[in-house]
Formats: sequence, structure tokens, C-alpha cells
Amino acid sequence: MRAYIVRRLLLVPLILLGVSILTFTLVRVLPGDAALTRLGATGQNCAECRAKVTKALGLDKPAPVQYLNWLGDALHGDFGLSVAQNQPIAPQLRDRLFNTVQLAVLAVLLTVLIGVPVGAISALRPGTKTDYLARFLSILGLSIPDFWIGTLVVLMPAIWWHWTPVKQFVSLQQNPLKHVALLLLPALVLSIGASAYVARLVRSSMLEVLTTDHVRTARSKGLHERTVVYRHVFRNSLVTVLTVIGLQFGLILGGSIVIESIFSIPGIGSMVADAVFNRDYPVVQASAVVIAAGFMLITLAVDISYAWIDPRIRY
Repeated sequence: MRAYIVRRLLLVPLILLGVSILTFTLVRVLPGDAALTRLGATGQNCAECRAKVTKALGLDKPAPVQYLNWLGDALHGDFGLSVAQNQPIAPQLRDRLFNTVQLAVLAVLLTVLIGVPVGAISALRPGTKTDYLARFLSILGLSIPDFWIGTLVVLMPAIWWHWTPVKQFVSLQQNPLKHVALLLLPALVLSIGASAYVARLVRSSMLEVLTTDHVRTARSKGLHERTVVYRHVFRNSLVTVLTVIGLQFGLILGGSIVIESIFSIPGIGSMVADAVFNRDYPVVQASAVVIAAGFMLITLAVDISYAWIDPRIRY
């Protein structure tokens, strides 16, 4: 186990290096100029001002030199200054990442609380009306995009009742209860598609385990049905479910751009969206590397937990 963890951790710097190079290349392919963004509308016609800003941002140097300068600073924890705001990126990234992680954790918790029971009930009652209803809701949840549901959640109450769920964001330190309440609705929107997928996966996994020999043996011994389900069926289905939940956490962490923008949540997703719009290269690069690092750590934690869930798994 220890050797496996060390090997995985040794791969992290190489993957992050690849992500940083790919991000550095792609953001510079986008049309637009970061110097013009810094100058604003009033200074865009001044060629001398544009040249000064380009030099100040280091954009006059060759691309490999720009990347090596950025990489050297990033290795020391300095992601540079934001092009649009002219402020250090690291403090903003830390605060916004904290909000996004909270949103992702709430979304994953709701995904588990909704998807696992629905899938388990559907598996234990195959061919019944409950099973058909659960399968219908799962397909419906998978078919509707998150951004469409989020848009409806914001627009329909405003049209019907002149009320909007989008409120002024409050930090956790200011008001913990209001802060969690503001994150609950967008987390629920994010969890709809994920919980539908988890429900279908739990159903198929449990149906497969229910027909195995060890389950029939447990029932023939006279064990209570609840004991058979919890100890022998559900636990053997957890490996696959945990894999999907870990992947969903990573997808939510990196794919909450639209939901954060709709609900006005100052997270890393909305930060990336604004940075791409403003051609803020340093912010996009720093955000991509941080999100990639978080995703890799999550997948590593999921892989390590396999051995705890199923003792037969050894690395």
C-alpha cells in the first residue's frame, strides 16, 4: 500500500506539469490581448501605452520564456498578479477555492443521500411500480442539463412570485447558517444529474450481487434480510459506487463554472469564467493547476479506500 501511494504521488508533479503546459498553450490561442484588457477602453488606441503594458506583463518575451518565468514563481507559491484586477492571485484563489470545495462537498452529500437510497430501493423491488418510478426519475435526471435546471430555478420564481433565490453572498465567517443556505440550492441543482447516475449504478450493482452464491448462502443460513442487504449486498456494491462518487466530486469541483455564475457564488469556477473572458492568463493557469491537483488527490483517496471497503483488494 505504501509503495502504491508513493508511486501515485510521484506522478502528481508530472501530470501538473503537463496540465500547466497545455493550459499555457490553449489560453494563448484564444483571440484577444491581455494588454488591451489591462488598458481598458480609454487606452486601447495608445500604441505606446499598449507596448508598456505588454512589457510590464512580460508578454513581449518568447512563449517558452514566459512559461518558465511563470513556472518558477508558481513553484514558490506565487501565481503572479491578475491581469484584469492587478492583484495577487494566490489569496483570491484560496478564498474562492474554499467556496467551491464547500459547494462540491454539499453536492456530493446530496448525491449520496438521494442516489444511493433510490438505487437500493429500486434494486430490492425489481419490476414493481417503485422500480419503474425510480428508473424514470433517474433517466429524467440524466437527460436534463444542470445549467438548464439552474436557469429555471432562478427565473421561474422571479416570474411567478417576484422572488429570486440569488442573494448577496455571505461568507462562512459572517453568518454560517446563511452561508450554507445560499449554497444549498446550487448544490441541489448540481446533485440532480449525479444522483440519477449513482442511483442507476447502485441498482445495477446490487442486482448483480443479489444473484451471487454468497448471498444465497447467507439467506439459507437464516440471516435477516436487512443483514443480508447491508452486510453482503450493499457493501460489495460500494467499490463501484465510490468510484463514481469520487469522479463526480472532481467533475463538480472543475465543472461548477455555470452554476456559480448563475447563483452569483464567488468560487473558482466563476473566477475561471471571468479570467477567460478577460484573457487573464495567469488566473486561468493557476486555477487549472489547482483544480487538477485537487482532482488527483481525490482519485487517490478513492483508490486507497478500496482496500478498506473490500479486504480482497490489495495493492
